[in-house]
Amino acid sequence: MLIKGPASPLLCNKLDKTGLKTAEVQTKVFPDEEVYVKVKGKVEGEDCFLVQTTYPNQHLLELFMIQNALKENGARSIKVIVPYYSYGRQDQIFEKGEAISAKAFAQRISIDADEFYSVDLHSEDIVDFFEIPAENISAMTRLAEYSTEKKNPDLLIAPDEGAKEMVENAALNLGLECDYLEKTRIDANTVEIKPKNIDVKGKSVVILDDIIATGGTMTEAAKQLKGSGAEEVHAGCTHGLFVGDAKKNLDAVCDSVFCTDTIEQEKSEVSVAPLLTDLIE
Repeated sequence: MLIKGPASPLLCNKLDKTGLKTAEVQTKVFPDEEVYVKVKGKVEGEDCFLVQTTYPNQHLLELFMIQNALKENGARSIKVIVPYYSYGRQDQIFEKGEAISAKAFAQRISIDADEFYSVDLHSEDIVDFFEIPAENISAMTRLAEYSTEKKNPDLLIAPDEGAKEMVENAALNLGLECDYLEKTRIDANTVEIKPKNIDVKGKSVVILDDIIATGGTMTEAAKQLKGSGAEEVHAGCTHGLFVGDAKKNLDAVCDSVFCTDTIEQEKSEVSVAPLLTDLIE
C-alpha cells in the first residue's frame, strides 16, 4: 500500500504505475499549533510505502505521527521514503555543544520503520545513522538528462569540490564534459570563483548541486561564469529550498533555474517519480 504523505501529494500521484493500493492522510493544525494526522484506509497486515518530505518542520512532525499511526493500526511493514531529508546538513559536531540533528532524526525515524530511503542526502554517511536498512538514491542523472534535453549544455559544472563526484558521475553517463568551481580568495573582501580546468567562453553550462537554500553560492558562481564569457548559465538542483530572495537573485543572473519535485513548487521541472517507482517495484 502507498501511503500518500501530505508533503508530497503531486509526487505521490505520479506513482500510479506501481499498481499499489493507496491511502490518503488527513491532517489539521489545532489552535495551539499541535498537529493531527489520520491515515484514511485499512493498513492492517499491509506492507506500507510512506512517501513524505520533511520540509518545513510541520511535515517532519507529520512523518513521525504517520509512522506511529501505521504501526498502531497493524501495518505489517513500514518502508519510509523521504524525498528531501531536512536537517541533513548538521551531520557532525562543528562547535562544542551542538546536536547532530541528522543523526537524532534518523534514530527517531528508525523506531517506527523497517527500511528508509531518501534522495540525494547531503552526506552519504547519513545512512549510517539509521538503525534499520537505509539507502540514498541519486537524482543527479535525472537532472543531467533533463539538462541535456532542455538546455543543450556544453558541460556540467559542480559548484564546489564537494559536489564534484556526483556531478561527474552524471556527466559520465551522458558523455558530457564536467568541471567544478574553485574558490580563490583575492583579499579580505574578494573571492574569485572559476572553473578548475575548462574554459567556458562561448559555452552553455549547467551548474548542478544537491541543494539550493539561500542561493548565495550559486548566484555568485553564475555571475563569475558569465564574467568568464559563458554564453548561457543554467542552475539546477535536487532540493530547491529557495529561502528568502534566492529565486529573485538567481533569476536575475541565470538563464534558467530548475529543481526536482522532492520539494514541490513552480520550479519543480524534473520528477523523481521514476526513481521511486523503480525502488518500490
